[in-house]
Amino acid sequence: MQTFDAGAGVVVALHGHGDEPASARAWGRRLAPPGWEVVAPGAPRTGDGVRSWFDTGPRGADPVGLRRSVARVGDLVAQMHRGGRPVVVVGFSQGGALALCLRGAAGTVPDAVVPDAVVPDAVVSVCGFLPDVEDSGRDASPGATASGTAASGSSDPPVLLLAGADDDVTPPFLSTDAAELLSGGGRDVVAVVEAGGHAVTERAVTLARRWITERFAPSLRISLGLPVDRVRSGAELVSGEAIAELAGAYERLGFHAAYVTDHPAPDDRWLAGGGHQAMEPTVALAVAAAATRRLLLHTNVYVLPYRNPFLAAKALASLDVVSSGRLIVGVAAGYLRPEFRALGVDFEDRTARLEDMLALLPRIWSEESLAAAGPGYDARSVTSEPRPLQHPHPPIWVGGNSRAAMRRAVTLAQGWSPFPTPAGMESAVRTAAIADLDTLRRRLVDCRELCDAVGRTDPLTTCFVPFSLAEYLEDPDRGVDPLVEEVSQLSSMGVDWVALSVPGTTRREVVERSAALADRLGIS
Repeated sequence: MQTFDAGAGVVVALHGHGDEPASARAWGRRLAPPGWEVVAPGAPRTGDGVRSWFDTGPRGADPVGLRRSVARVGDLVAQMHRGGRPVVVVGFSQGGALALCLRGAAGTVPDAVVPDAVVPDAVVSVCGFLPDVEDSGRDASPGATASGTAASGSSDPPVLLLAGADDDVTPPFLSTDAAELLSGGGRDVVAVVEAGGHAVTERAVTLARRWITERFAPSLRISLGLPVDRVRSGAELVSGEAIAELAGAYERLGFHAAYVTDHPAPDDRWLAGGGHQAMEPTVALAVAAAATRRLLLHTNVYVLPYRNPFLAAKALASLDVVSSGRLIVGVAAGYLRPEFRALGVDFEDRTARLEDMLALLPRIWSEESLAAAGPGYDARSVTSEPRPLQHPHPPIWVGGNSRAAMRRAVTLAQGWSPFPTPAGMESAVRTAAIADLDTLRRRLVDCRELCDAVGRTDPLTTCFVPFSLAEYLEDPDRGVDPLVEEVSQLSSMGVDWVALSVPGTTRREVVERSAALADRLGIS
């Protein structure tokens, strides 16, 4: 029976001495990038029933047990590597020590060199150390030669060592000593000592996830729209069966996310002018989640001011849970006055409501006995569960082109989602104009300067809809070349994501167009 899902990458989580695999699975899910699977093998049990990767005594680690565990984890890495996915081994404490032995282990474990074919793509060691080997007669470090110099090669995986400054079980100098030894041979090693004890802290989770993401995320990722707005097609495109079939096809073709829009009550005038209907985003994406395993689920966008913050938080957290942590929360203030009127929500204070909810959602998702009051809500001693699976919460991307929207993204979120606004359109969509690539380029510079001004050090994701998408949708055969060229330009400008869609009135046509586009973009 299959015990793991096929993700975009794999985190192999190695628990510490005396822990259970469930503990590693829990922190592994917190630090794995969205869409990655987590595999948590269990160490053998000792005679006392304690799980341990290798025995230790006054003369060091038992080489037989260490060699056995190295081989076992190496076999698992080889299995996970099938299909070309990146595999990162993350270990805590004794598991972190084992992770450091997975490459060039001859210096530590006689005859246990891990073949290049099963070397992980990277190693993260949390509160880890280099195990001394009982009676080895050699240097005590993985990859060391008889002379005591760390071996290095192009296939040596990069290493991140994270240590707790207050760790009294594995003192931090053991991690920094390991980093010094491993980097002495030219290996790519980063060591960080942060406040904390002997635990996989939230800070360690954040640093590990960021390090893994920066190394293995594609230079530019693509979110492809599910055509559930094409209501005239009926069940052919607007049904649970259609969503499942198309989402599964998107995943197989290599697209990174699927998105849906949000219009609960569009008015006739807007629809007659080219507007569109929309399914409830969390319902549509829940169906897509059930049909896929690694495809990310993207609300593009979810209009927060339409909703009570606690209902929105519940719906989004539930979607993150049922999708195993694959949600991207794209949000915006909204711009259709008649839609606000239909929903009984004040139009003029929508930006204030948006900012209030951007600050409140993370609190709803994390605090116990929350007390908060605002427009349309008054919460006293409220706890909302289930919590989102992603930690600290799903990434939030704020839509809008204005400087105010940019500031919200920089100060309250993890991403910014500007969009094309041809000259004259800015008043209709209630935001600033971005009419060409030069304007977007200047806005990206402004965004980076704003990050510096407020002291933001975390990277800010940018997602954009190409200007040439409209031409492509009108004539995909003639429009595909300009679209592919613009996507390349956007990537070179530092845009992280693009949101695309393909034409079609049948599932077959949508899949065929998606496959052709994936091939031209080089992701299939």
